[in-house]
Amino acid sequence: MTLETLPFPLWEGVIRLTLAAFLGALIGFERERRRQPAGFRTHAVLALGSSLMSLLSVYVSYRYGNHADPGRVISQVLAGIGFLGAGAILRMGTSVKGLTTAASLWTTAGIGLAVGAGMYMLSVVSVFLLLGILAPMSRIERELLGKSTALLTLMLEEVQDPVEYLRSIGDVRIVMLEKREAGYYIKLEIPLYGKTQQDLIQELLDRKEVKAVELLSAPPSL
Repeated sequence: MTLETLPFPLWEGVIRLTLAAFLGALIGFERERRRQPAGFRTHAVLALGSSLMSLLSVYVSYRYGNHADPGRVISQVLAGIGFLGAGAILRMGTSVKGLTTAASLWTTAGIGLAVGAGMYMLSVVSVFLLLGILAPMSRIERELLGKSTALLTLMLEEVQDPVEYLRSIGDVRIVMLEKREAGYYIKLEIPLYGKTQQDLIQELLDRKEVKAVELLSAPPSL
């Protein structure tokens, strides 16, 4: 491919790639801030790659006309995002984490494709809509659906598999797990689901394997 065969100036292609990476980075920053497995770099690279594939589909359509199907490139990109989305989803006991991040990856790919196709305004609007859903909605969920969490430390006696034991408690996020002589020192975040902090602490203390529980903070913002 030479500069003469491009359907647009080279500088415009560079701008599209740069804008796609920047918009992906904005989305990734929000996910990174919430300590999600797919964060800043993942979203930026995904948007950049999707935009490049979109530029390729534009070039194929321009170069080969009716003899090529540019839609195949786009469909294969969106299908391939499923592998990244699966990597962002974690199963914790009976609950599943990472569905929102998987959805943001899929949307980021779509935004990258749109930028590569030259749909700048729609791409920018989509990013702000997505950020508007991801950020404020977590506060709404916390207030209306009782998704507040408590940050705790607990001392756990010797068990065969401490991670599996913690998963049996419910939808917990393990912040730190340290092996000590007396057992395991663990810092974790647990959803309250409408319960008070005292009720949650008492439930944990009722477990024979739990030696001590300490509340570190009030429920943080999601």
